[in-house]
Amino acid sequence: MSKQKMDVFLRDIFQNVPQKFIQILTGQKGRKVLDNTFPSVKERKADYIVELEDGSIFHLELQIKNDNNMALRMLEYYVFLKQRFPDKKIHQMVLYVGERKVNMPNVIKEEKWQYIYTLKDIKEIRCKELIESPQIEDKILAVLCNVENPKEYFNRLLDELYKLPHKQRADYLRKLLTALDYRPKLMIEFNRIMEVKGMPITLTEEMIKQNPLHRQAWEKGLEEGIQQGIQQGIQQGIQQGIQQGIQQGLQKAKEEDIKKLYYKLNLPPEKISEILELPLDFVKKVLEKS
Repeated sequence: MSKQKMDVFLRDIFQNVPQKFIQILTGQKGRKVLDNTFPSVKERKADYIVELEDGSIFHLELQIKNDNNMALRMLEYYVFLKQRFPDKKIHQMVLYVGERKVNMPNVIKEEKWQYIYTLKDIKEIRCKELIESPQIEDKILAVLCNVENPKEYFNRLLDELYKLPHKQRADYLRKLLTALDYRPKLMIEFNRIMEVKGMPITLTEEMIKQNPLHRQAWEKGLEEGIQQGIQQGIQQGIQQGIQQGIQQGLQKAKEEDIKKLYYKLNLPPEKISEILELPLDFVKKVLEKS
């Protein structure tokens, strides 16, 4: 998965401050989200910048791959941040969300100075802490952490999501599916649970293109839909055939009754219509054909 896609996910999920998540990383609650763009000859854009409750600044970068130049990048951000907030204390962290073991330098040492940022693997965080949060954003971020019991996690999360209005629920499900792009093994478990619960997901064309598991889910849903449509069509055809057969049988019986009363008892059409409780025009039409 691309870094660009991770940036989009961050902007999406961090529109509101996920308080528990920030508190786990910093020990404090976030106060407000800050502008993450730095003017320069080449524009720089940090992943996430938030003002903490003590007034200090927390800068967070999410990294999906190990990068040997990460310390230099973070130092560059530090300079920009210090220029913008000269009187504020700056906290910086790179949170590794990749599947492999984290292996990046977080220190630059020179003869007369050194620079250090905090490097943390998101899988070190137990997802239970985030699941217990009242915020849905925290609960979704938990999927990137150390999910000890995926089945329990997804069942609890889905139960909460399906209490929300349709539009809001769809938005959070979309964010969850984006996060699951980085945890393909959990995506498989998630799909199983959705099948058991019978909870359909609306997959956008973009999601189908970007993720093969989404494509598989879409194709499976399409196939099941076609099969279901065929079965429904067969059942409807059978029912229609039965109804038509009954109607034709009744029609034939009525015609035979009309003929018997007319030819054997010599009753006029008007009397036959009265006895059989049939329209006179229908009686006359049957007799004309016979």
